[in-house]
Amino acid sequence: MTQKLSTDLYRLLCLSILFSTVCCLAPAFGQSATPLDDQGEDWTTVSLTQAGVKSEPIAGMLMAIKRGVYKNIHCVLLVRGGRLCLEEYFQGYDRDKMHEIRSAMKSIGSVLVGIAKDKNYLSDLEEPIWHYFKDRTVNWDNRSRAVTIQNLLTMTSGFACDDHGGEPFQCERGMYKADDWVNFALHLPMAHRPGDHWAYNSASLILLSEIIRQNTGLPVLLFAEEHLMAPLGITDIRWGFSPKGRIWLAGNASMRPRDMAKLGQMCLNKGLWQNRRIVSEKWLAESTRFHVHTEYGMEYGYLWWRGHQTINDQQIEAYWAQGNGGQVIFICPFLDLVAVFTGGNYNSIHEFQFMGILINHVLPAMLPPVPEKTFISPGKQALMTLSGKYSCHRLQLHIFHKKDKLVGQLAGEKVPIFFEDNDHFFIPNPIFGNMNGTIVRDLDGTPAELLINSAFSKLRFKKIG
Repeated sequence: MTQKLSTDLYRLLCLSILFSTVCCLAPAFGQSATPLDDQGEDWTTVSLTQAGVKSEPIAGMLMAIKRGVYKNIHCVLLVRGGRLCLEEYFQGYDRDKMHEIRSAMKSIGSVLVGIAKDKNYLSDLEEPIWHYFKDRTVNWDNRSRAVTIQNLLTMTSGFACDDHGGEPFQCERGMYKADDWVNFALHLPMAHRPGDHWAYNSASLILLSEIIRQNTGLPVLLFAEEHLMAPLGITDIRWGFSPKGRIWLAGNASMRPRDMAKLGQMCLNKGLWQNRRIVSEKWLAESTRFHVHTEYGMEYGYLWWRGHQTINDQQIEAYWAQGNGGQVIFICPFLDLVAVFTGGNYNSIHEFQFMGILINHVLPAMLPPVPEKTFISPGKQALMTLSGKYSCHRLQLHIFHKKDKLVGQLAGEKVPIFFEDNDHFFIPNPIFGNMNGTIVRDLDGTPAELLINSAFSKLRFKKIG
């Protein structure tokens, strides 16, 4: 027995919302800051249609935000072809209100390193960082002496500091208690050989700030304002500082979403903003390419997240800056797109909602439609053997059968599971975006692992019960 469900129905199942047929973009549910015929400051604004974006999926996104399917969203901006085609604010936020960007600052730090390298202040990313801290009392050993600038950029320094492992942000909180953050970062013990292990280490980026300062002879604030912010016309930014007055390139900054979009568009333009060279194309290509895998299967560059996702039968590659709570600058060269999100989902799985918004709504609005998929009804044996608990690091997927159907529970959301054949399945999901999966079986045919493509990453869930 087979059944057909349209892409729209996937979203209905995923969101548990009955949308009425929408033929054009619905009125804004937040505060639309710019009339579509207003050129705005530094931006040309156009309608979705003029930007080649289908309005119906965007209307569905706005309805889902209004109804709370996507929670605590503060803004969504879309820039396509260098023109602002959507600007929506929610919960009292507007165009002129700065928003904290948290760890999205790391990717801005990557751009600053690139500018310093372009101007020959930095010559070799393989240079060990201990050269810059010889005057400090540090018990350097063979491993800590081998930590390079590149290791700091790829989060592979080997320091015993993993803000995504164990107690979340334990290392970062420990740094906040220290008077000298540079000293704190240098005295972290080594847990791995540099280059061998990826771990999210925000504390080490104070070292990157200090290296830029020493090489340029300028406080990072002045260097950034002269070579990045001023050329982009960004005047409203609050920087995050250490107790010693050093800019921390890992977070604690605030800026306007429109200015976040400027940074994204400059990167999309391969380092150009309004025909002015900000950073070299060579650096952006190097810094945004794949360098290392993270624990959840996403790829990482030089302080940029990146990955691939098949959407509407198209292989989409993108890279993005991401901060706690849902602060995102998403860049997709294939679709000539920059998307900006801000939100208030701090220390919550819902900070990844931007993935669901992009995969289920925004990106399909720019791609050719695909034929309806055909699903099969799984047999009784499939229902019984696939049921159970699966784990991918801290993510838990619980699959159980209900009558003649399978249901999954992921990140607190219950979602149906549809089979394309006996080994391939589809899961509609609002947070991480619609998922495609493959069953990996033991020799006796029992499911052992689920390989799931979701949120621009490849997740490997092992059966644990």
